Amino acid sequence: MEIELITTGTELLLGRVLNTHQQWIGQRLADSGYTLSRQVTVPDTGQAIREAVQTALGRARLVITTGGLGPTSDDITRGLIADLLARPVGRDESIVSHIESFFARRNRPIPESVLVQAQVPKGAVVIPNEHGTAPGLAIEVSPNTFHETGIPAWLLMLPGPPRELRPMVEDRALPFI
Repeated sequence: MEIELITTGTELLLGRVLNTHQQWIGQRLADSGYTLSRQVTVPDTGQAIREAVQTALGRARLVITTGGLGPTSDDITRGLIADLLARPVGRDESIVSHIESFFARRNRPIPESVLVQAQVPKGAVVIPNEHGTAPGLAIEVSPNTFHETGIPAWLLMLPGPPRELRPMVEDRALPFI
């Protein structure tokens, strides 16, 4: 199975943050009998993310993205994917409940901006985040209009922080694959 990894983050390209995701995800996939066929890192810009995802969906059966799912202004992956796949977004109340519980356990008010993480493209499978507020998302792309044969593909979107991404990969993503 062709698997491609897209890591997003301008901070990765500027060398401000070490891109440990590529090595770690590559190792975890290899340990599970899979191999990455390509990996690319793109900045937090709409055009770069959109082009990378579209190109990867044209080749791979599974495309994994990391980053861009949080509440800050540069976290644009969720919305870009929804637009790219022409899927409306809607509020997922299970995510809202998770966010409320997350902040209640810390006795902190919920910043309004955090609730954007509850916006989910139609048809996405929500992957719970036990260590943060941004859920992972899995979307079946079928028919896959980006692939010459239309063969279905999966798009797996994971949060960027390693303390959130790693348990999600181990506990949810690898069993899903």
